[in-house]
Amino acid sequence: MTGITALAIHLPRLRLQRATMAAAMGWLCPRGETRGARTLAYWDEDPITMAVAAARACLAQAERNGIPEARTAVRALTFATTTPVFAEPQQAALVHAALRLPEATRAQDVGGTMRCGLLALHAALESSEPALLTAADMPLNTPGGTAEMRYSDGGVSALVGGGVGCGPDLLTYRGGASLSAPFIERYRAPDRSLPTDWEERWVREEGFLDLVPRAIAEALGKAQLSADAIDHFILPCVIPGAAKAVAQAAGLSRAKLAQPLDLECGDTGAAHALVMLARAMEDMRPGERVLVAQFGQGATALVLEATDAITGFPAAASAALADGVTEVNYLKLPIFRGLMPWERGLRGRFPVNEALTTAYRNSEALLGFVGSRSPETGQVQFPPSRLAVSEAGFFAKTQQPCPLADLGGTVATATADRLAFSRSPPNCYGLIDIPGGARLMMDFTDPDAERLSPGDAVRFVFRIKDLDERTGFRRYFWKAVAASASPAAA
Repeated sequence: MTGITALAIHLPRLRLQRATMAAAMGWLCPRGETRGARTLAYWDEDPITMAVAAARACLAQAERNGIPEARTAVRALTFATTTPVFAEPQQAALVHAALRLPEATRAQDVGGTMRCGLLALHAALESSEPALLTAADMPLNTPGGTAEMRYSDGGVSALVGGGVGCGPDLLTYRGGASLSAPFIERYRAPDRSLPTDWEERWVREEGFLDLVPRAIAEALGKAQLSADAIDHFILPCVIPGAAKAVAQAAGLSRAKLAQPLDLECGDTGAAHALVMLARAMEDMRPGERVLVAQFGQGATALVLEATDAITGFPAAASAALADGVTEVNYLKLPIFRGLMPWERGLRGRFPVNEALTTAYRNSEALLGFVGSRSPETGQVQFPPSRLAVSEAGFFAKTQQPCPLADLGGTVATATADRLAFSRSPPNCYGLIDIPGGARLMMDFTDPDAERLSPGDAVRFVFRIKDLDERTGFRRYFWKAVAASASPAAA
């Protein structure tokens, strides 16, 4: 049987405090619950960049576990989100390019329900081919509402076996079920940015407590297990007490209820079932069984069993949860999301024009961050060139592709510019020395970008380069962050 061979999460580092949110909107929408924080994606993060970050961490985890061919073994890539960046083009194609997956990989987008990530995992586990699933969400919600406090930003990625090159399973798939129903608890029209949620009590009683136990019963039947054979139960739900009520209704009397992570990061939508699973796996022992379920226009329930390999699973989810930067400025949320107009100054009034033909011809360099390396001198160059340049002269022999995204580098020069336009001033950039001799001018990003100085080690992250707010188009490239900052679940 197939199973999960690697699992990693990505959480933005900003943690917007709920007490701050309540104070900002309390005069209009008083809220009693102000504990904890929710993640807040930085201005240059979106579901695509978070999906890439989680998938890179997942593939790196597989390589550390002795599966060096994991990247080339993948034959199917699924990107799941309820908050797509584009209606067109396909977002999975951009994720595929950034990850440098084989051209023969089948890529697809899925969405429409918050259980789309778990649905995609169900499909991958039922398949016989190596697959990479990545899910990410940045839910937009009405300012001042309860949903704005509860939902948050984040991503997750899972590598599913099924063929040569995927390595041993961490969790073996025992059986699962997905039920579909026209139960609409949250909706948003294509031309609307903000969703509408229905009444919580009805969603809890008629939705969760009816559909999820039925999906659990069917999944247990396929796994040929009784309810008391389950050791851990995972069910993301922003309605307080709903997960415990479902466990009781489904007869999961022995199962330990997984931490909802509502105080640490909030509910990350399409990613959250697997974000909770990644955290729960840190405490699992070989032979223990976990039931992962999620609700949304029906319900999905999957039964997984931990193997001996679970003992080596890293506590990266806990590290990502702990690696937060406290944010107390509520206005960053609506401004980063484009919900609030703001004065950009003269330097902020420019269109983003992208020659799509040039972008395609250079996609390996721009999205995959692939430079070139001379077989004669070992010199690394970016952008890639047909000619190798060195102190000894020019070498016209064909250069070899050289992926740079995982190499990291060292800051040579650093500037924090408060005159240049930025959605989160100052605009930080500088020259980066890359192993092999390449030197590249790059943007710095993340909340502590202005602290970078010459000599600091950096790693590279896939982020938004420019936004064209007239057309909705956005360009992506790689940026530098401090190497000491947690990679959010490597």
